[in-house]
Amino acid sequence: MKTVALLVLALLGCASAQVTVLDGDNFDATVLKSGKNAIVKFYAPWCGHCKALAPAWNELGDFYAGSSSVVVGDVDCTVNEDLCGRFDVRGYPTLKYFNAETGTAGGDYQSGRDLDSLKAFVDENLEMKCQVTDQERCTEKEVGYIEKMRGKSADEVAAALKRLEGMRDGSMKPELKQWVVQRINILNQIA
Repeated sequence: MKTVALLVLALLGCASAQVTVLDGDNFDATVLKSGKNAIVKFYAPWCGHCKALAPAWNELGDFYAGSSSVVVGDVDCTVNEDLCGRFDVRGYPTLKYFNAETGTAGGDYQSGRDLDSLKAFVDENLEMKCQVTDQERCTEKEVGYIEKMRGKSADEVAAALKRLEGMRDGSMKPELKQWVVQRINILNQIA
C-alpha cells in the first residue's frame, strides 16, 4: 500500500511539470522545426543522477511553459533508443541544446545542473529576445529586417533561411555570426 501511495505521488509530481515529453514521432517537429530553441534531457528512469536532476528540470519546464521561444523537453532513452543513438547519448542524463547556432546536431550543455545555472543558460543562449509578434525587445536592425521579410513570399523566406543556415557554420566574426543567427530566428518565426 505504501509503495502504491509513493508511486501515485511521484506520478502527480511529474504531471505538474511543464516539460515536453519527446519521442521519435514528435522530436523533429517540436525541437528542430518549430521555430523555437530547445534544451533536452536524455535520461533513463533508473538513473540516480537523472532522479537528482528532476526537481530542477521540472521547475525549469514550469518556468518556460508559456515561452514562445523555448522548449524544455525529456527523452526517455529506455523507450527511445534510436533517438538517443541519433544524438550519441552515452550516459545519463545527457543535456543537449538546440538553436540556430547548433543546427540539427545540437550542442552539449556543459554548465551547472542546478536551477539557477539552467535558467541562466537558457536566458542567455536559447530565449529569443526578438519576437516577430511582439517586437518590444527587438533592435532597430531586427525590426527593419522583420518588415523587409514580411513583404516576401514564402519561397523567398525559405530561400533566405536556407542561405543563412548555409552560412551559419562558416568562419566569420562573432558579431556577423550573431546577426546571421538573429536573422535565422526571425525567419523561423515568419515561416
